[in-house]
Amino acid sequence: MQQRVGIARALTSNSDIMLMDEAFSALDPLIRTDMQDLLLELQQELQKTIVFITHDLDEALKLADHLVILNEGYIVQQGEPQDILLHPNDPYIMDFVRDINRARVLRVRSVMEKTTQPVDDISGDIDGDDTLESVIALSEGNTQRVYRVVQNGEQVGILHMKDLVRALVPTDPPEKDFQAA
Repeated sequence: MQQRVGIARALTSNSDIMLMDEAFSALDPLIRTDMQDLLLELQQELQKTIVFITHDLDEALKLADHLVILNEGYIVQQGEPQDILLHPNDPYIMDFVRDINRARVLRVRSVMEKTTQPVDDISGDIDGDDTLESVIALSEGNTQRVYRVVQNGEQVGILHMKDLVRALVPTDPPEKDFQAA
């Protein structure tokens, strides 16, 4: 309850930017999830900029639309969380994201083929913000299925289940890519 009161107090200040440092770290997992969901709802409604500091990568991937990962005080990589997870640019980042449940975190929009062209044999429509985990459940594990990806009722892409499966397995970029970073 104190965490909820703290968020409410911060919101009543009506500032354009909120700083939240390890705001949910002391909460049990169920309350933590509820608070994260509440924060996402409030942020969408109020359109506040929130700088959220956390050591919990799962939490950062859930809450952030822009992620900055630091190591020893230096920025190692920053960008859209989905892109960082799919394209780590440093061995530190690769280790950092290695144990993430990709199916639960990655969104359809990150692995879909962008196209507005109609496709035959569509298994159904899915939203670009759906998790890969939800699509796996929908497909019942059938890797032959293809889904139309829609946003606001319009087709924005297609998702081949084979592409989804490929995205679940982290790949090591060539060593030379790390030297350039």
